[in-house]
Amino acid sequence: MRKRVLAVLVLLCVFIPASVGARSLVNVSLGFGASYLSDDELAFSEGLSDPDNWSFHGEISARLAFLQAQALVFPIQCEAGNQGILLVGMGSVSVPMVGSLLSLEFGGGVGLTYIPSSSDDVDPFYVLGSGEHVKVDAIAFGDALYRSPIYLQAALATEMGPVGLRLRYLMKTRTTLADAFAEKGIWSVFNVDSGALSLVLSLKMF
Repeated sequence: MRKRVLAVLVLLCVFIPASVGARSLVNVSLGFGASYLSDDELAFSEGLSDPDNWSFHGEISARLAFLQAQALVFPIQCEAGNQGILLVGMGSVSVPMVGSLLSLEFGGGVGLTYIPSSSDDVDPFYVLGSGEHVKVDAIAFGDALYRSPIYLQAALATEMGPVGLRLRYLMKTRTTLADAFAEKGIWSVFNVDSGALSLVLSLKMF
């Protein structure tokens, strides 16, 4: 009898949290995040107080079951002092560990840097993976994506009603799609150039 009671208690401990935290099949959310990119010459904690190591971004995320698509927009400043934006589009897999209370996410995508025109004398341009600046009217959008850096991500996410929280490590690689499908090969996507740790707060739209 005691063994049966113990078995029932174990099952309740397993299934009650999973049912309470069961996540919805579809989730579309808007989010805002802060990312920390540490200086290679400093210890991780030493650069936290430097505002130059922080960046803020907005994002939209859409999930259907385990498949997820995300679009991230970072305001940036290029070396010439021009203001621009980094657009990162990613596809990922979201694996629930404990219902909606904890999910593991991993995936990748492409990041395209766009610098708009700052004056009549300067045309808008893309910054490609090689660092080359190419005017927008001189290259097709698809070709610019094909020659832009690949990004990888690993994240832990939680959903508490309409509010979501995500701890993400976003990695920029030294590889473009053109490189991965050419001489460097597909394994070159793991040649990481830099990484940023970010915390994202999101609100479920539907």
